[in-house]
Amino acid sequence: MLQRIKNIWNSFIGNSQQLFCFFILVNLVPNFVLFFTEPYSVMGKIILITFPLGLYFIVFSLLKNIGLLQLILIPQLVMNAFQLVILYLFGESVIAVDMFLNLATTNVSEASELLGNLWPAIICVCVIYIPTIVIAAFACRRRTYLSSRFRKRMAVSGLIIAVLSYGLTFTAKNEITGSYRLKYDVFPANIYYNLHFAVHKWQRSNLYPVTSKDFRFDARQTQKAEQREIYVLVVGEASRAINWSLWGYERETNPLLSATPGIVAYKDAITQANATHKSVPLILSNATAENYDVIYRQKSIIEAFKEAGFKTIFLSNQTPNRTFTDYFATEADYHVNIRPASTGGIYTTNNYDDHMIPLLQHYIDSLPDNLFIVMHTYGSHFNYKERYPKEFSHFTPDDATEVEVKNRDQLINAYDNSIRYTDYFLHHLIETLDSTGSFSALYYSPDHGEDLLDDDRKRFLHASPHPTYYQLHIPLFLWFSETYRNNRPQQYETAITNETKPVSTRVAFHTMLDIASIQTPYFNPEHSLISPDFKAERRMYLNDHDQPVFYYNSGLKKQDKEMIEKQHLDHR
Repeated sequence: MLQRIKNIWNSFIGNSQQLFCFFILVNLVPNFVLFFTEPYSVMGKIILITFPLGLYFIVFSLLKNIGLLQLILIPQLVMNAFQLVILYLFGESVIAVDMFLNLATTNVSEASELLGNLWPAIICVCVIYIPTIVIAAFACRRRTYLSSRFRKRMAVSGLIIAVLSYGLTFTAKNEITGSYRLKYDVFPANIYYNLHFAVHKWQRSNLYPVTSKDFRFDARQTQKAEQREIYVLVVGEASRAINWSLWGYERETNPLLSATPGIVAYKDAITQANATHKSVPLILSNATAENYDVIYRQKSIIEAFKEAGFKTIFLSNQTPNRTFTDYFATEADYHVNIRPASTGGIYTTNNYDDHMIPLLQHYIDSLPDNLFIVMHTYGSHFNYKERYPKEFSHFTPDDATEVEVKNRDQLINAYDNSIRYTDYFLHHLIETLDSTGSFSALYYSPDHGEDLLDDDRKRFLHASPHPTYYQLHIPLFLWFSETYRNNRPQQYETAITNETKPVSTRVAFHTMLDIASIQTPYFNPEHSLISPDFKAERRMYLNDHDQPVFYYNSGLKKQDKEMIEKQHLDHR
């Protein structure tokens, strides 16, 4: 038996043409899966297979040592494996630009919370690609060579197939974008285009301190309050509106905020992006999905408040991740991060969001100035069970950490508990502000929502190449102190008037400036929730290539559009 297996092995390793076919088939595995997952026309799906087939025919004909060539192409196998994991996680699409950037902006602590739930995909890619590398190594050592005649024939065949496939792209269609291009729609061409896009974007963001150095808002405060002024902008994390009782959820996840006076909740609010490294800077700056490029030249809202005479503070419970958020944080007069990291920022220590309140109180007590404070929370970031103390385990059982359909009830319990803890944190924050008797107001919105195995797609987490309803619809509210409401009733009443209008996170910058009576040439009253000039516009989403698209056409599926109708979100 052993001798027979050995003979089969030797026969396979020694047959160069069989290895040629084997290596090409292995490299085409992601394409075979994408054939069934991508929203392409019939011709688009055919090209998805034929173009890379022709490409691999050419590539594997370059060297006579077929095993050596596959070893050289190990980076492509890594990309193939990455692609299959993404398909397992999101059920569709290629490795997006945001996926590459997420790798660069995450840390081991965050990654380890997720990797434990990807083990089926990880095992699968190991079973496929580790033996492939072993076979390639044996074939290389044995010097299994392709004949010159075979290589020439395959190269010519590959060229013909690739050219014909490219020529037929005009007959193909991506049902989401309405067009079909190799660099966007055909694996592996699209992942290398996305990788190049991500690297270029990363390089541009690294130049931000230089490109924004001389920028000024020319901001000034046009109306000063008699009392001390304290304004707070709170950025949440992975919180979806459908799980907030303030937004109609049947569970009581907002027992404290529901009884808090001065809150104006915007029921039809969406995020402009579903990845933290984009969505948070969009909240903290004048950049929007429509004019995202200004983010490389303009400073954040913190700078505007500084120019207007405020002391500025940035408190964070998120690990520094080398994005615009970090640059913006350093623009503040005081910047404190309560999530300590090990050397190199690899591992982090878990802290709860409420641990920022004593720091807030410290600055309120020690600084006599008017204050503008940004608080970046960890909110409902997976693993949800880690986001709240044990005493907040209101919905039980909530111990499951493995992402499986059978555990959904427990995952929902843990997620809802994290929302209740956010409710407690925000209420505690409002109490702290209220106790000062100051002229104060607060803006809250998360960066994006979250998928929780909500339908037959079994989608989980966020930052998928195409968003879902659950990632888009977010809880957004304003709070005004009694002092503010009494002294500027018109602004408060206008905020209530605009409560039913469709909004997006683009309002944060303009609303906060308006609340503080700060004027700048970059302020637009049509985007301020407390302005009678507020204008409800078609809401845009920043796609993977930083292009604005109408959120309803951002790749939403039938299930998402049904939820949008059910929740009465505007999609005109």
